[in-house]
Amino acid sequence: MSIRQRWHKFRTLPHSRRAILVEASFWLVVARLLIMVLPFRWIARRIGRLRQPEALPLDHTRGSAVPRDSPDVAHSVSWAIDRAARVLPMQLVCLPRALAAWQMLRRRGIHAQVHFGASRAAGRDALMSHAWVDADGVEVTGYPEAHNCVEIGFFAQS
Repeated sequence: MSIRQRWHKFRTLPHSRRAILVEASFWLVVARLLIMVLPFRWIARRIGRLRQPEALPLDHTRGSAVPRDSPDVAHSVSWAIDRAARVLPMQLVCLPRALAAWQMLRRRGIHAQVHFGASRAAGRDALMSHAWVDADGVEVTGYPEAHNCVEIGFFAQS
């Protein structure tokens, strides 16, 4: 698809879709740059506390107002991250996508978990690492690959 065709397609989207697509593009670039220049331990401190995979999900509904439309918002964020990552001129693998999605959800008051796992590469002995995000039962980024991974841990806000 040419740049002109992409621009036309973008212009025909509803305003809300264009806005979230621009925001996703912004956070994907920011996440990619942060991963390049900062040690992961600094990033990890900002996304929450590392928990064991068998830990029960935190109940964020007590004492805080969770948006009723949070599954719809999570689906919109998922759509925007996927579309923006396809057209941006840089390699945006699972970790920058997960961090961007987490930030977008966090800004909307939706608690998300950033999961880390590993799987064996087909026909090889090497382990492949993977990051994915879910929020309110919605698979936001990193799926369906996450289903093939053994979870090592997840980050969640306390």
